[in-house]
Amino acid sequence: MIEILHEDNDILVCVKPAGMAVQSSSVTSEDMETVLRSQILRSGTFKNKSTLLHVIHRLDQPVEGIIVFARTKKAAASLSKQVQADGDMSKVYRAVVYGEFADKEGKLTDYLGKDPVTKKAIVAADNNGNNKGFKESILDYKVLSTKGITEVSTNNVVDFDDNNKMEQEKISLVEIYLKTGRYHQIRAQFSNAGHPLLGDRRYMSEVSDEVSARLRVRNVALCACRLEFKHPVTNKIMKFEIEPQGDIFKEF
Repeated sequence: MIEILHEDNDILVCVKPAGMAVQSSSVTSEDMETVLRSQILRSGTFKNKSTLLHVIHRLDQPVEGIIVFARTKKAAASLSKQVQADGDMSKVYRAVVYGEFADKEGKLTDYLGKDPVTKKAIVAADNNGNNKGFKESILDYKVLSTKGITEVSTNNVVDFDDNNKMEQEKISLVEIYLKTGRYHQIRAQFSNAGHPLLGDRRYMSEVSDEVSARLRVRNVALCACRLEFKHPVTNKIMKFEIEPQGDIFKEF
């Protein structure tokens, strides 16, 4: 059952669980769009019984968080404009990342492309030379808390050869404000900056993978926890916020 935060005749706002795709071409895999359509048909609480849903934005399959679907073409057009750079849609994320930061606030500015073979985001400092076509990717972040892994209640799950070294490792809870919305942007940029997200097997480092295993972080420790936009019909400011459900977030 998908948690619904708001629904009316024009939009549907809900919480995507970690591990479920927003939209999938596979008939054997459940996705948000399919499950929501089934819920709409079964539920007596939905005002609009149409199962038509327009995907406006996505979250990576391992990531949890708030997303909005449009229920009419007019609403879809309005929301799609708000998703664009400098639009009215504001997204705030929280992540648990490997390492400790020198400063409590910062900005990451890179250029991102996509490897067509590995399907991984590629990070570059500029878009010159071989990096033509890469798009500027900007985010701001604030460090909310930092802990040593010995302070986390789920530690000592896996034994490592160099236990003393592992006990010195730190993890940080960060709040992230996206300025652009690129493919795997948060995961790729933080990994490139030396702070891979815990549980991220695609953009991990050797040590972040070990820390994730020790702390039993199985999904990417990333949550789209706040979403703000203008209602496509009423122009009312819509604000939604959730608490991340991953166990590692509850340690902070």
